[in-house]
Amino acid sequence: MDRPKRVRPSTKGIKMMPMDLLQRLPRPRRSSAEWLVLAGVLIMSALMVSYFIWNERRLLIASDIERMRMQTMIIDENLRHQFEGVRNALDSARRVFHPNADCTGNCRQVLLQSLKRAMPGVRAMVAVDKRGRIRLSDDDLRDARLDDHQFTSKVVQMRSPDTLYLSQPYENTPGVFNIKLSLALVAEDGANEGAVSAILNPEYFDAVMRSALYAPDMNSAITENSGRRILYVPADPAAMRARSAPDPFFVRHLHSGRVLTVEQGQAASGEQRLVVQRTMQLQSLGLDKTLVISLSRSQASIEAGWHSLAWSSGLAWLLTGVFGAVGLALAQRRRLALEEIAAARENERVAAAERVELALNGANLGLWEWQLASDLRTIDARAAAMLGYVPGELALASGEWRLLVHPDDSEALERALAQHLGDRSRPYEAEYRMRHRNGHWVWLQSRGKVVDRARDGSATRMVGTLMDISARKLAEAEIAHLAFYDGLTNLPNRRLLLDRLAHAIARSERGGCHGAVLFVDLDNFKQLNDTMGHDVGDRLLEMVSFRLQQVMRDSDTVARLGGDEFVILLDDVGGSAAQAGAHAEIVASKVLQALGLPYPLDGHELRSTPSIGVVLFGEGHHTINDLLRQADMAMYEAKAAGRNTFRFFDPAMQAALDASASLETDLRAALAQRELLLYYQPVVDADGCMTGAEALLRWQHPRRGLVAPGEFIAQAEKAGLIGEIGDWVLETACQQLVAWSGDAATCHLTVAVNVSARQFRQPAFAERVLQIIARSGANAHLLKLELTESMLLADVEDVIGKMSLLKSRGVSFSLDDFGTGYSSLSYLKRLPIDQLKIDRSFVHDMLHTPHASTIVRSIVTLAHSMGLQVVAEGVESREQWDSLRQIGCGGLQGYLFGRAVPPQALLFGHQPLVAATQNHHLDLVDGHGNTHTVNAAPDSAIVETSTEETAT
Repeated sequence: MDRPKRVRPSTKGIKMMPMDLLQRLPRPRRSSAEWLVLAGVLIMSALMVSYFIWNERRLLIASDIERMRMQTMIIDENLRHQFEGVRNALDSARRVFHPNADCTGNCRQVLLQSLKRAMPGVRAMVAVDKRGRIRLSDDDLRDARLDDHQFTSKVVQMRSPDTLYLSQPYENTPGVFNIKLSLALVAEDGANEGAVSAILNPEYFDAVMRSALYAPDMNSAITENSGRRILYVPADPAAMRARSAPDPFFVRHLHSGRVLTVEQGQAASGEQRLVVQRTMQLQSLGLDKTLVISLSRSQASIEAGWHSLAWSSGLAWLLTGVFGAVGLALAQRRRLALEEIAAARENERVAAAERVELALNGANLGLWEWQLASDLRTIDARAAAMLGYVPGELALASGEWRLLVHPDDSEALERALAQHLGDRSRPYEAEYRMRHRNGHWVWLQSRGKVVDRARDGSATRMVGTLMDISARKLAEAEIAHLAFYDGLTNLPNRRLLLDRLAHAIARSERGGCHGAVLFVDLDNFKQLNDTMGHDVGDRLLEMVSFRLQQVMRDSDTVARLGGDEFVILLDDVGGSAAQAGAHAEIVASKVLQALGLPYPLDGHELRSTPSIGVVLFGEGHHTINDLLRQADMAMYEAKAAGRNTFRFFDPAMQAALDASASLETDLRAALAQRELLLYYQPVVDADGCMTGAEALLRWQHPRRGLVAPGEFIAQAEKAGLIGEIGDWVLETACQQLVAWSGDAATCHLTVAVNVSARQFRQPAFAERVLQIIARSGANAHLLKLELTESMLLADVEDVIGKMSLLKSRGVSFSLDDFGTGYSSLSYLKRLPIDQLKIDRSFVHDMLHTPHASTIVRSIVTLAHSMGLQVVAEGVESREQWDSLRQIGCGGLQGYLFGRAVPPQALLFGHQPLVAATQNHHLDLVDGHGNTHTVNAAPDSAIVETSTEETAT
């Protein structure tokens, strides 16, 4: 039986959309295209996942190699500093065992005990004869700890006084291996008379090595050039006792001749491992063996991360493909069913669409007719429905009809009718309100024209339309309201406030009365918004606006500027400023009390306090912007005073703001016009000979003269100019190093530059410094960057990374104002610091208070034990100089040796440098050829500053 043809509805006149075109494709082609799209998406996603996994594996391995390289560098520095300390201690001990030494007996033993206590990595200090027998030890244990016969038999062979001999590890107790560092005692005829030895503490070095292990599958070791391990972490006594062939990784490292090698391969245990090895640079110590630091990690552990990522990504991709295929199949099946249903209803839909199209062409208009001769008005059903009536109920006479019109609109309606009746060219159109049957008012728009006239030309009949425009009028009213009122609190907004404030200012100037503006800002409102949500914040603002209106007079204006800022305008609050101020104070107290009460919101009692700024107006000329700005400044003064209070505007606030803006403008001009100068203060050694200088910033202001950094650095940081100033200081200091390098008297001088915290924390700080050094051609080994302790407290890893990069290029670091802040010794151990600078306050008080003297001694001892240089700042008297030299302070800086002066005014040479203290004035010439007279008296306004606020 033939299947009846499906009748397709006509689509003539209907615009086809792209989706319609897709729907009209043949079903087999459309289904195939969808499957091809899904397959393409899956293939692309598989390629992206594969690339992501491959890239993740590469990054993981590269990250581990870099981290292990940094750890070997840290171990190298720590051990090298410790060995340097041990060698210095052994040198000191060897001198007292010289036949001509004054120290004998108990003096020698006390010295050994002092040296041992000063070095945490040393277990014992002993002196042995050429047969290895102990002559003297730090605690007189005699032969109890020297049972290493292999070591004692080789003492007689130690003939070089400059060689530091390292013994083989010896296990004198199970699992504990001792290592000795020795210097030979050589007689004047070259004969060996024994040695002084330091027995290293294995626990200390084990802790140093263990700190480099950041994963449980890692191990670290120190191996000498013979292949014998002298330290292994984690502890493995069997590996330490083994005398087998050297590790293949170690052999390949030695043959490579490089300081650092990275290898991947199979270890002796059969496990695949990643090995990073570093040859320690100990040439300056004269060590008789080459030591190699090695860190290794299991490659299986490294790759475990990307293995799990690969499995999870593959499973996710597979599930995506399965669900996508199932979903597409279900969608196609559902679409087929919907198409069958749609086909059956298509004819009905087309017929319904035609009826809807006709209905949409009509307008919601009612018709009216007015017989002017009988004054009878009639309306149709649609117009009657607008007013709540049925047809025929509103065939009213003129008088009755006019009673339904709103009284305020009657005059305009009659005027529009009269104008149309009197002038045929003018159309009739009016908008007015009529009373609804239910009693409320309905806005109507009426349009019409005269259609019949008498022979004399007078109108006899009019027809027209009515439209209900209540919704439009409501929208217009709402728009007008939103233009002048806040949408959340329904308070006047900024536009309406400015209008009322302008009127209030005008009235006060005409009538001599005073007014006040209160700027109210909620304390910690952002924190409440972030923790409780914006809905709770909006409800709090609504309650705040309600309470403000409750405490205000009807004549006052409460407005919301935006966010949590409100402004209260008090108009006519007194005939004098005193009366206005007293009234404003009372109102501000009421506001504080009202807004300080708890707010019940969502079962919680929230508290929010305001800070209020008050400004008065009435005497003299005022502008709106000035009043709002002054009230805002007073509000910030209230916040600075602790919040939940109010402050009146003080003209000094405006003066301070203007001065700050002027200083910023002058500072920007100073950078453009090259008004900044660098002065240099000498840094000398213990004998007073100049070894370098500290660069200190000055500003040659065209009107104020020479300005110290303390007066403008804070504004530079606030204005974001500190980075540009810091770069200029580094550029100038490097150029000075280049200038000094051409003279034999100055080529050895170093320059120290202070670095601000904000400048150092810039992401590209280290790269910027290296660019400046390269561009200027300065010797990086003569450049020293001074940091403060506060810079070490935030993001230590970033600080270490930047310092290590610059350190590897030759730049050295000094820790400025040491002792005045917070410094963790663990930071000092990790950071590549070269020098500690003792703060001037300790140097000033060291001759007067024992506490300051003890602190100075402790800093010097700490620096020496860590192999660091030390410089004392603020040395102003010979007594301070002598005291610092006695405790071993190797660097000095202060007025005793010279003030900060231009580079051409520095005194160079190898003779002791002591400043003349009789002259109180010094004529200096800057880099532009200008002469400046600098006050050199103790109360000079130009203070030498080495804090980070020098912005260098």
